[in-house]
Amino acid sequence: MDSIIFFVLVFLSGTVYSVSTAMRIPANQPETINLGVRILRPVYAVIPATRDGYKNATVVMTIWLKRVGASNGPYDMPHQSKDAIRMIVWVDSPSNLFLRTNGHLLLPTEMDQWWPNLHLETGSPGPLLPVLLETSGYHYRRVWGAGQRPYSFRVDLPDGVGDCFKIVEASYPMHKNTFCLPPAAQESVCANLAPPHVHTNKNPALYTVIGPIRHPESTREWSAYYSKVSGILVNYVTYQVAMGASGLLLYADELMRKYFGENQELMALVVRGQLRLIEWDMPERAHKDTDGVGRPLGYNYDQGLVSSHILLALSSCGANLLVLIGDLDEHIYTPKARGRRPRPWTRCMGLMEGNSTDPVTTHRIKRFNTETTKVDPSAENDLWAVPGTLNARVNGDGTIDTIPNGAVPHPLAHYDAVHSEPLPINQVKQATYETGTEPTCLDMARPQQMV
Repeated sequence: MDSIIFFVLVFLSGTVYSVSTAMRIPANQPETINLGVRILRPVYAVIPATRDGYKNATVVMTIWLKRVGASNGPYDMPHQSKDAIRMIVWVDSPSNLFLRTNGHLLLPTEMDQWWPNLHLETGSPGPLLPVLLETSGYHYRRVWGAGQRPYSFRVDLPDGVGDCFKIVEASYPMHKNTFCLPPAAQESVCANLAPPHVHTNKNPALYTVIGPIRHPESTREWSAYYSKVSGILVNYVTYQVAMGASGLLLYADELMRKYFGENQELMALVVRGQLRLIEWDMPERAHKDTDGVGRPLGYNYDQGLVSSHILLALSSCGANLLVLIGDLDEHIYTPKARGRRPRPWTRCMGLMEGNSTDPVTTHRIKRFNTETTKVDPSAENDLWAVPGTLNARVNGDGTIDTIPNGAVPHPLAHYDAVHSEPLPINQVKQATYETGTEPTCLDMARPQQMV
């Protein structure tokens, strides 16, 4: 008998938005989006000393940029009133591409010891604009594992500054990367994901977010692997949507996008707007464990980058959009005894009293184990690869449709034993909401034998 894990989770905002079914996507060419984020690479800098002893080392930076603020959306929050560019910056040391902790990328130095010295050039006669750290060393020293996360910067833009810029790092003042970003008010990402006439801060759109689904040991059996993953994705998305989520934002590289495009059930989800593929062409970075440092970089080595990227990408959106960053084996769940699944998650909204002086609330997310007594552990892998039909689907009028006779049930229907006590406090997650709108009765189910 194998186990899955249920967590209580809280997000950025969510509700259902479907693309017109009249839209047609050519086979093998699934639509991909970049969420309005620009990427610059390579950008160079010099670090006085790296954590592994190199002095005056030239490092290579990847910079993701997003223009935010001043969009005047109906659900914008107070901190979103100023036109600005936000950016996250990852730094790699070519002298040691395997810096890591627990299989995840690690910066070549601690954030409070060194950070890129950046500025933006604007078109003449415009000013040189300082690029400021959004989080100080005071905060970094109080967060475990900060080195797994990229730096976060912000540039406030003066009126009339224009749309095009050059970014410069002080170590290489003659090396300049150019980019153009229109004002956030001219962008459609937020309105497409959470149309304000459909989704409000009391009834937000919720999208789950998953990083690239790489094989844990790499493989050249691409067709067989991604055929299996496609079935799991269908089960994942159909369940989350039945729980009231708007869909999945899935980070995918070119290989994944090609094979997902061959699956008609996934393409049907794309056409309905319930699956959106985010362009993410970061390479595999596995290596042999020969340096004695611990777990090598794994299939999810860039998990911290994906999480930071989606938060950057949607930081221009208002309080009518939530995102839930998770994994393919994590499903929204309401931990009510003998409760029916699926149960729309928005029934949890606004159950806490907010403080009007603090527009943002942090909520603790608990995790619960759950197990199946119906399926042998050796069969769980194959169980998840076959798209199933949910035991029950809640309609808009509250009625419930049962599955057709003979239909394959959804895999989660087999998981029937939920633990009454959550996992230890050091295994909880944190979520941030607009005060007073926190969904407080959510868990996530995590089958552990899926891929």
